[in-house]
Amino acid sequence: MLSDLGTTVAIALAGLLLLWYVVGMQVKRRRAGALMRQIRDSVLPLGGNATIRWIGRNAFRVEVDKLAAPYVHVSASVLLEPYETLILWALGRLRGRRDWLVVAVALLERVSGSFEVYHPKRRGAFQVSRDIRSKGWREEPLPGRPPLRYAAPDADGRALAQQVVTILGGQELWRAALQPEKPNLILSLPLPTSETRTPLPIFVCLPQLVKTVAAHRAAS
Repeated sequence: MLSDLGTTVAIALAGLLLLWYVVGMQVKRRRAGALMRQIRDSVLPLGGNATIRWIGRNAFRVEVDKLAAPYVHVSASVLLEPYETLILWALGRLRGRRDWLVVAVALLERVSGSFEVYHPKRRGAFQVSRDIRSKGWREEPLPGRPPLRYAAPDADGRALAQQVVTILGGQELWRAALQPEKPNLILSLPLPTSETRTPLPIFVCLPQLVKTVAAHRAAS
């Protein structure tokens, strides 16, 4: 009797996982299509030529080239949640994971200053923390934005980091980084399904962010 019960439970679980996979794949396709259109329409005001390509099964990238100054290249990479795999999806949700957007901006002019702002419990945090330690920067909580942390080589860099975060407003942020090498500006954040605005707020902020970085260079 226990054997029959175990067999029934195993069959039911297998059926659930199979059904979840089929439905999850459909959800992921629709979600990917919606995000591609949303990001494509968000980068249109920048001008240039936009191309979209898949990176594996769960990620895609929108790249924009032939841009006018002050931009050289802009890319928006999206890593989708594993909607089709119940266990991985559930574990990711428990850890606060969502569809993940990384915007990378290469600027025409030289960048003066550098900093790192990051969420210590979100994607990419381990690598950012290790890079900060390797540079010997002092890391501390970002004033007024717990649990974000920030680091820079000097007080000017820390002040610039706070300016950038202020421009981003109340957007949930996983990482913001400025560096002399290209891509110069990197922004990492989640894409909740409730965010349906076009253009996305992060792209609305981009011109002001670039102006702030340029003003810091001019003042240096």
